[in-house]
Amino acid sequence: MVVILEAVSGPVLGRRIEVRGGNIVRIGRTGKSDYPIFEDGYLSGLHFAVEFDGTQCRIRDLGSSNGTFVNGSRVTELVVQDGDSVVAGGSTFVIHVDLLPSITAVGMRPVTTSSPFAATTKVTSEPASQAGGFSPAEAALLDALYSPGEEVFAVVDASRDSRIPAFLDAAGELYTPLESSKGAAAFVVALPANSRLVHVLIKDGWGRGWGFYGTSKAGLETVRAHFTSFVNVQTASGAAMTFRFWDPRVLRAMVPAMPPEEAAAFFGPCERLVVEAEQSSMALEFSRMSGKPRQQTIVLA
Repeated sequence: MVVILEAVSGPVLGRRIEVRGGNIVRIGRTGKSDYPIFEDGYLSGLHFAVEFDGTQCRIRDLGSSNGTFVNGSRVTELVVQDGDSVVAGGSTFVIHVDLLPSITAVGMRPVTTSSPFAATTKVTSEPASQAGGFSPAEAALLDALYSPGEEVFAVVDASRDSRIPAFLDAAGELYTPLESSKGAAAFVVALPANSRLVHVLIKDGWGRGWGFYGTSKAGLETVRAHFTSFVNVQTASGAAMTFRFWDPRVLRAMVPAMPPEEAAAFFGPCERLVVEAEQSSMALEFSRMSGKPRQQTIVLA
């Protein structure tokens, strides 16, 4: 179970800050905090903390100048619930308690947390020829990603790390938001083998839930147009929701459970999808064999 603070107004509109059970995340304007929001000049250097013990989430003000407010009332410390609002500086956040429930997308069955079949294992020991500066494990991941005739892309969640938008801007690679709204959280980015961004995503993002990788013989815009159709879906009760399929936890649960027709619809122009396993020393590669999802475990050694 995790708690997510979603920015619904302010300079980081759309950003999502995740706090896992047993963790404390301090939020502020400077690098002294665990999650700095440099864009908000009204935050104190260390403004407030989110403490989550796995059952209760507590907001604690850290002696900020402008105060921390929960549902309109200034607080020093308060246990918050799903749906509560938190105002700090010039930013407003809504609390979401994410239990990883069954998620039903259009044409898809509910997500579960178990895999219906055993994975095979492929050990990649030779480092990638182009992988200068990478560890053996990182080179093994690159070897799994780059195959002749396929273009590599990544779907990255900008809410996972405040540096991601800057990384995308600085890299010089083609990238585009998955949806057109100003607060778009996920982006699709092209990753040529010699891209500087590959170094950043592999070294900083692997094992931290930044998103997933894929390969396709189609171009970036085709891949983006395909996945855009899965962003806004309906739950089984008919309520609208954002389907965060780029979350590695969701992909790991969802893809193996797909029947052939749903796998075909979800993969679309993609040949393979590669995502971190629960242990970052392994990757999961999803492809299709005879129309059915095929899962392969890659040991990064």
